[in-house]
Amino acid sequence: MYLHIGKGLILNDDDIIAIFNIDYIKNTKDYKKFYQKLLEENNIVDISNGKEKSLILVNQDNVRKVYISNIKSNTIGKRKF
Repeated sequence: MYLHIGKGLILNDDDIIAIFNIDYIKNTKDYKKFYQKLLEENNIVDISNGKEKSLILVNQDNVRKVYISNIKSNTIGKRKF
């Protein structure tokens, strides 16, 4: 199955590891460390236009990547097709 995460971007749900509500995790020490590492590796795709609501962690071709979306995590979870 596939999952639409916004801005016309569709991910294979087999690649998705987790979907997080960014408001719950953004101020944690672990998130900041994880985000910094992915930023250094250039593995962050931000499609939120500055309105971050969810973080989608994926493993594509054995590479960890994060997509940041302006769509709420529970809404994304309902979008499988």
